[in-house]
Amino acid sequence: MDEGLVTELESAIADSGALVVRAQKYRRGAGPEGAALLGAALALGDEARRLHRRDALDAAAAAHLLAEARALAERLQALLAEVRAGVDYRAAVVAHRAGDRATLARLLPAIFAGLEPAPAPGDLFAALAWLRRGRPRPAEEVVGEVLAARAEGLAGEGDDLSPGADPELPAVTLRSDAPAEPLVLRLPAAALPAPVLRLVESGEYLVHAARLPAPFALRLAARLESDEDLRVALAPADYTRWRDALARALAAAGVPVD
Repeated sequence: MDEGLVTELESAIADSGALVVRAQKYRRGAGPEGAALLGAALALGDEARRLHRRDALDAAAAAHLLAEARALAERLQALLAEVRAGVDYRAAVVAHRAGDRATLARLLPAIFAGLEPAPAPGDLFAALAWLRRGRPRPAEEVVGEVLAARAEGLAGEGDDLSPGADPELPAVTLRSDAPAEPLVLRLPAAALPAPVLRLVESGEYLVHAARLPAPFALRLAARLESDEDLRVALAPADYTRWRDALARALAAAGVPVD
C-alpha cells in the first residue's frame, strides 16, 4: 500500500465532502443535482473503506479512487461557481449592496435552501460574546463592541457553511427568544427592517445586510443561568465582580442596561 497515495485519497474524499456541505446550503445543491453529487461522494467513501477493510486498497485502486474524487470535486466546484454566477445571485448581490430589501426577500429564498419569507416578528435577540478562551472578555473590550454596534450597526456575517448567507450575501442572525447568555441584545420589533427571512430548520431570522443599523437594548444577566456556564467560565463570585465592573464601564460610556 502506498501510504502517501492513501493519505492523498483521504484528503481528496474529505475535500469533496466539505464541498457537498457547501453546495447543500443552496437550493440547487439541495435539489436533485446536489443529491446526485452527495450520493457520488458517499459511494466514493464507502468504496475506499470497503477496499481498505479487505486490504485491497493498492496503488492502482487508490489512484483510481483519487481520480474519481478529484473529478467529483471539480463537479461540485462547478456547481458552486454556476450558482454564484447565476442571474438571481448576481442580482441579489447588487440588491444587498443597495439595501433593496424587497428584492432580497424575493430572490434569496430561491437561492438558499431552507430560507423562507417570515411574517413580521416581535422583538428579536442576539447574544453578544462575553468569553474568550474560557475567560470573560475585558470590560473595555465589550463596551467598545457595544458602542461600535450602536454607531455602525450589527455586523452581518456569512461564510461557506453559514445557512442562508455567504461571503457575498452576509446576514445578521437573530432569534425570537432571548438566549440564556449573560449579554443579550434586544432589537424592538418596530426598529426591524421589513421584510425579514427565516431559516426553516432553526427558526432563526436573517437580516441580510453588511451592517444592521437598528437601536437595541442590552441585557446584562445578574447571574449565570446554567451549571455549564459555571463549569466553563468562572465561579459565581468572579462572575459578579466581572458583571459589576462591566456595568460600571457601560454606565460611564452612556450605555443603558436592562
